[in-house]
Amino acid sequence: MIDTATYDDDVTKRAHELMTAMLARGQGKSLWDGHIRMALEQPTPEQIYDTVLNSLNVVADGGSPTTPIFGGVKSDQAEDPSVRLYGGPFHIIPAMLYLCRWEDRMPDNAVAHIKRFMTEGIHERGNTENHWLMYYAGNFLAAERWPDLDCSWNGLPAQAIHAEAKRWILGMIERTASQGHHEYDSTGYHIEHIVPYVGLADHARDPDVRHQARQMADLLIADMAMEYFKGAWAGGHCREGYRVNTWTRTGPVLGLAYIYFGDMVLNPEEHCQGYVSPVLPATYRPPAILAEIALDRTKAHVVKKTRGPRTIYRHVNRESEPVRKYTYMSQNFALGSSQLGLPGAPAGPIDLVAWDLTWDGPNHDAKIVCNHPFRHPGRFSAFLSNLPQSIGRGVGTDKPYLQYPDRLFGASPYEQMMQHDGTIIMLYQIPVGDDSPYVNLYLPCSIDWKEREGWLLGHVGDFYVAIYPLSTYSWEIIRESDASTLVVSRNSLIDGWLLRLDSNRTGLILEAVEATDVGSFEAYCDSRVNAAPDLNHWPDGGSVGVTSMAGKHLEMVYDGPHRVDAEVVDYEKYPLYETPCVNAQLNTGKITFHRGDKHHKLDFNIEPDKPLIPMRVIG
Repeated sequence: MIDTATYDDDVTKRAHELMTAMLARGQGKSLWDGHIRMALEQPTPEQIYDTVLNSLNVVADGGSPTTPIFGGVKSDQAEDPSVRLYGGPFHIIPAMLYLCRWEDRMPDNAVAHIKRFMTEGIHERGNTENHWLMYYAGNFLAAERWPDLDCSWNGLPAQAIHAEAKRWILGMIERTASQGHHEYDSTGYHIEHIVPYVGLADHARDPDVRHQARQMADLLIADMAMEYFKGAWAGGHCREGYRVNTWTRTGPVLGLAYIYFGDMVLNPEEHCQGYVSPVLPATYRPPAILAEIALDRTKAHVVKKTRGPRTIYRHVNRESEPVRKYTYMSQNFALGSSQLGLPGAPAGPIDLVAWDLTWDGPNHDAKIVCNHPFRHPGRFSAFLSNLPQSIGRGVGTDKPYLQYPDRLFGASPYEQMMQHDGTIIMLYQIPVGDDSPYVNLYLPCSIDWKEREGWLLGHVGDFYVAIYPLSTYSWEIIRESDASTLVVSRNSLIDGWLLRLDSNRTGLILEAVEATDVGSFEAYCDSRVNAAPDLNHWPDGGSVGVTSMAGKHLEMVYDGPHRVDAEVVDYEKYPLYETPCVNAQLNTGKITFHRGDKHHKLDFNIEPDKPLIPMRVIG
């Protein structure tokens, strides 16, 4: 058990270590990461003012954003009341968190510039859940900071802005606590939810918002803890990020994991993410039991989660169904999969990763994942702002990697899967005429793969992997370097095997087993090869069966039932959370964490019959 006082002190020490490392790298010059400079140094009033100007330096010209005009120089326009500043969520929340945290040390001109931006500028709300949360949280804090304004930036008094922001903030919290996070478990965007909630927990004057925000920060950190695996976030991810899903550890969440879970050696390239900076000097601390849950991997177990349905407005005729996640956390590997509930072919999110096998190792050497690179224009225009008529060309200009035939990320509407413990079945029925009549399977070159009677068998240190492709395949080398400013550049060279499964009707069976459970690798290979999968009804009939080395028989029918030992898996019975340490039912807003005699309870006071705030997520 971790003592609370000791845990809080350790979090403070790790936060200080991380801020010190970030400062040594030259960070600390924007409103996002300026917290580290304020916490560790004594910047001059001129330096603080420059930080504010450099971050809030875009003006509106006839209602449209133009190029920055300040560029770090104190221009006369910085004081010109006729010039309206312009910004969106990524300006709004860092501006208010910087002001709320450090106002007593800020010069008057810096405070005045933030006030001018927040009360007289032009604000863009953005188009995703994390955007809306940052937008409303920042405006909420501004309305509390300057409550007597009769007319603010949008023509409304501060009281109206406060009420509307509170309605949305509490509405997003209620939706998440009752149905599951809508923009769920994202290694890239989870931080942009946690930062506003931690900021509200520290700075909101409204006691209801402050309390609910603190509970939601606990819950989002718990989401990480349940699937935390040796520095990485295992399992399926709503928005993994572009072309990084063969990385072992990725995303700004790594900085959060470092300070809150504490089992890693500080790695500046992984942990020094600017978006984590506002959390580092915060007084908020999660309950220590969440770190215990994150670090206890001594016994294999299953994590089940229900995530909110991903609302899609274009090209679909029905609402999305909830996402159900299943992640098997073993001692030396983690295997996760998802039931996506997508409402039609265009609704394959552009940076979703529905499943993968992950373990501890260097980038690109510790992941197995596959993808059908669905590239229809309707899919892009369902999530991005362009129209179908032009987005095929537009995507090739703005995000060319979304059109790569070797793409390894992004959901396919023709991909279905089932999993039990360390065994997964993936099936694809790709229509004739699709421009990608194949599936890309990524395999690390670090494994010496053996081919025996249709199986690919790999010895991965303390565990073994067996893969059975369900069609002919070819071995290719994938070596892809980062050439986009939107993608993290360090260690981004993918260098591995791309197994091209060449068929419209294809898929695979994958099993991962601990070496201690099955003996030698040679004995495992013999046993696995002798237990051939049941392909009597594949591809005709759409059914595949396999018996795991643990003796469980899985049978999956494409567009049909999933069975384990002849019993149909009922995904609709998935609760909000189900793990050995966490229990929560849907639509209750009540979550209990427990380990031994220690308990932590969250109660969001949900009204089950109350209509939920609408929500949409791109990606």
